[in-house]
Amino acid sequence: MNNQNSEIDVKNLCSRKLWELLKNAEWQNSSEKFAIEQELSGRRHYIDELETLTAKETRH
Repeated sequence: MNNQNSEIDVKNLCSRKLWELLKNAEWQNSSEKFAIEQELSGRRHYIDELETLTAKETRH
């Protein structure tokens, strides 16, 4: 099997699916695990920014 074809495309998966993959250890190698962790970390940062934006909008 070609490893390139079996790699997880973390950018095209929802956060819930990424969390399930990470939690259930359904990754092929440590680089995939790292990619999942980084993607979730980045999305969490985005959520924090979105919450900040929403809070600013409600003050007006």
